[in-house]
Amino acid sequence: MKNALKKNLNWFLNSGIMVPGSGIWGVAERIAVCDGNEALEEMHKSFPAWMQYDGYCVLEQRRADCNFQTAFLFLLAFEVFGEKRYYDIAVNLLDFLYFRSGLLNRFQKEYPAGSWNWSHIKRESVVYFDDEAWCVFLQLEIAARHPELDRRYEMKSWGLVLGAELLRATETVMDRKFLNKDGHWIDPEGKWLGRLDLPHWGALSCMALARAFRENQDLDYAHVVHCYYDYVRAHADAFIASEQAYALIGACAASRYLNDDFYPSLAERFARLLSGKMDSRGNLPAEHDEAPTGRDLADTIYTLNWALLGMQAASALFPDFREPCRKLLELILRIQDTAPEKQFNGCWRGMYDLEKRQWGGGNRFEGGAGSIYSGWTNAPIASALALELLQRNLFVC
Repeated sequence: MKNALKKNLNWFLNSGIMVPGSGIWGVAERIAVCDGNEALEEMHKSFPAWMQYDGYCVLEQRRADCNFQTAFLFLLAFEVFGEKRYYDIAVNLLDFLYFRSGLLNRFQKEYPAGSWNWSHIKRESVVYFDDEAWCVFLQLEIAARHPELDRRYEMKSWGLVLGAELLRATETVMDRKFLNKDGHWIDPEGKWLGRLDLPHWGALSCMALARAFRENQDLDYAHVVHCYYDYVRAHADAFIASEQAYALIGACAASRYLNDDFYPSLAERFARLLSGKMDSRGNLPAEHDEAPTGRDLADTIYTLNWALLGMQAASALFPDFREPCRKLLELILRIQDTAPEKQFNGCWRGMYDLEKRQWGGGNRFEGGAGSIYSGWTNAPIASALALELLQRNLFVC
């Protein structure tokens, strides 16, 4: 695990996804493989800022959630290895976020206060429930672990400002009269994007709200989380594996931060649902509609990454889940990229074909083997390795 973690940190430093390697100008969203990538044209149209290299390009949009996830990883790496350069990189990434990027909405009243624009390439405010949830959660977590960084950035304060906006938006969307024509739970004002009827957005929002409750003890936060998980409980079996992984993360967070016996039983239920879908290789079926699908495909953008973090937290609550967590870890370690090229070495690409024993399975403009994400894939997976080495999990940090 230490070797795998070190290799992934070196991928961040050497691949070109973080130029310069000091982190002072943040980390890009992903590397896109060009050769044989049927989704490349759509990627370039959707994300019109990229640096072209031989056989691959770096999609250069600087996303707040990806930068927070990467900074969190490097802070954990500092704890694991004791190398101050990792701490310095994390600080540089946070300096970029708070001082250089312009992504934080400090003053514009027409947009959610404390929100982080989706990326630096967006000319308008683009605020997603899932991305902002990570920004709330990681600001509060890093502030708690590193008071010196909290003082430097007013991190806890901004996390709670955004948490209050997330609470209001979640309350509004959960009012059933705001269903759209397809039956999806969306923001009627259009300021927040994402479907709260899916745990991809809703459970991550609950993770953030539960973490904010830990700081402010405002019962409105606990109430909204409980209402959402009443809905999730009723639909638990119908969700695909990816959504169940998100639901597990949110339930584990609520188990940790809310004084309610309701959540541990839910966490156990989702952990059992995921364990039941896991095959002998440790894989969960790739079923997300933004990526290729199949039982032999290991999806590290929407499924295995979140299942690993969720199962790691669940196994701290229920020892029965140490074995499925171990199987997930072994699969992740087994498929880490060993290709010699700098853009690949030490990373996890977006999808691995277990039958062919190689990266593959097809591409979509946001999912598939040709997308190698900084956040969402590499930083969360490597963070799970670091947390395992530290004998912790995402919610006991």
